[in-house]
Amino acid sequence: MENIKQIFLIGMMGSGKSTLGSMLADKLNWTFIDIDTELEKDHGLSINDMFNNGESNFRSLESKKLEKIVLKNHIVCATGGGIVEEDVNRKILNQSFCVYLDTSLDVLHERVKHDSSRPLLLKGDKKDLLRDIFNNREEKYKSLSKLNINTDNVDIIDSCKTIMEYISE
Repeated sequence: MENIKQIFLIGMMGSGKSTLGSMLADKLNWTFIDIDTELEKDHGLSINDMFNNGESNFRSLESKKLEKIVLKNHIVCATGGGIVEEDVNRKILNQSFCVYLDTSLDVLHERVKHDSSRPLLLKGDKKDLLRDIFNNREEKYKSLSKLNINTDNVDIIDSCKTIMEYISE
């Protein structure tokens, strides 16, 4: 197996990328990077506010951030759920070690139904919007993933162990 120096967590909003990523980075003694948090710090705006300037503008900022992050070693990166939407990002992530946090639609809905910080879920029925986004992105996540982890009712510590065992083989 290749010498893994970066782990990119991909998956839908609510799949647990930030929570799992933070814990995994601690266990590996690596740096944790959450792309959305970094973008908020860089621009002094919430993700919702950045989306108000247009999703394409946000995706451009996200791509520029990913291009910088991929140059770092010993990082665990929680990507934004929509990072797979851009070809340039998929090319970068295809060369990287990606873990897909595979989460069922019902569990995703349960996790985000009261969350107003998800700009793509603000207009319309959240479950319908989630289903459409999920159906559009699922194959992209799977095609980039070197390891799939189902996060439905799975303890986060167990998910960390699974990833750590995989990269230490």
